[in-house]
Amino acid sequence: MKYLNDAYVNEFSAEILSVEKLENNFGIVLRETYFYPEGGGQPGDRGTIDAFGIIDTIVAEDRILHITNDAIDTEFIGKTVNCIIDGKRRFALMQQHTGQHLLSSCADKLYDAATVGFHIGEDYVTVDLDKKLSTDEIETLEGLANDTIWANIEVMAHYPTEDELKALPLRKQPKVTKDIRVIEIKDFDFSPCGGTHTKTTAEIGILKIKKTENYKSGVRIEFVCGHYALGVFKNQNQIVSELMQVYSVQEHEVVDFAKSNLEQVKTLKKEILLLEEELLDYSVNALLANFEDYEGIKVVKLSEDNIGMNNLRKKCGKICSNPNYIVIGTASDANKTHIVLNKSQNIPDEIDMNGLFKSYFAPLGCKGGGNTTSSQGGFDGQLDTDSIVEEIESYIEKTIENIN
Repeated sequence: MKYLNDAYVNEFSAEILSVEKLENNFGIVLRETYFYPEGGGQPGDRGTIDAFGIIDTIVAEDRILHITNDAIDTEFIGKTVNCIIDGKRRFALMQQHTGQHLLSSCADKLYDAATVGFHIGEDYVTVDLDKKLSTDEIETLEGLANDTIWANIEVMAHYPTEDELKALPLRKQPKVTKDIRVIEIKDFDFSPCGGTHTKTTAEIGILKIKKTENYKSGVRIEFVCGHYALGVFKNQNQIVSELMQVYSVQEHEVVDFAKSNLEQVKTLKKEILLLEEELLDYSVNALLANFEDYEGIKVVKLSEDNIGMNNLRKKCGKICSNPNYIVIGTASDANKTHIVLNKSQNIPDEIDMNGLFKSYFAPLGCKGGGNTTSSQGGFDGQLDTDSIVEEIESYIEKTIENIN
């Protein structure tokens, strides 16, 4: 496993032993490889083998497969090819993995908090601790980790004998029983690991905790190191720069200006809601005076353009909060047709709003329903409702005549 002997080799030559057709791509097996296969929480390497792009490296049974989406013929078997690892990505992953060891060790030393899980993603790392930590404790943890990084401590790999292993102050116990590899941050941390690591803590660069969240009985810490941290800083700096331009303020003024704007928006929203209610009341009052009277029951035909279901429902509800009203409401909005059939609570059950919806609108493909007092639904598209409304009004008139 050459990738464990020297994690800094990014280009080498190797013989192709076999080519395997997988479900959606191909796997290349080399006689020897410096590509790191996914495992132990660390992603697999990417790069090229000859002209073939390698998108991942994995372990399948006893073989290391270099995964490519490019079709590769068996004629390449036995050929010696040039292999290039994506060195920038590999080094970034080495920074994250070594940073994880360091952060976990600091948590153990400061708070006796054990690491119960970790994950290295493409732009972040998470560590799960078995204890909850306060904001101040997290800040102290980050401080110790960076102080240790800048102390430029040597990072070494050991293959101890069984007796030597017993004498080491391991932070966690190994998951395997043979060929155990221990990563030592000199005199600071000893941890069994099969991943790739930097030669010194200084190569980690910096460790920045981005956020924390409760996880089971402990805490999940999301952080970034080195190249990942630089990427986060560049992204956040770009956001701040754009906000400075949008708001025409200095960097230190951005947050206060944004908070002030947010409060103004909240105030304006409240004012808009009040104005909308006033406008709705005005519109409803006008509708209350425009109806067909059938022996004291007032039928309002409400047809609106460019309003949504919520506003249509509000209007119909306000009208029917008064006694002796029936509303046949239709509206169009964003190539949709909305229907609301509503009546006052004192209208007899013989006039069933849900029954009317099922009888007149459901056969046309409208979806919805309700109860005797109110029914609503819609149609994906524009529906000519004028003739249907006239039919419903005619039915209501006849039903009222029969009741009386």
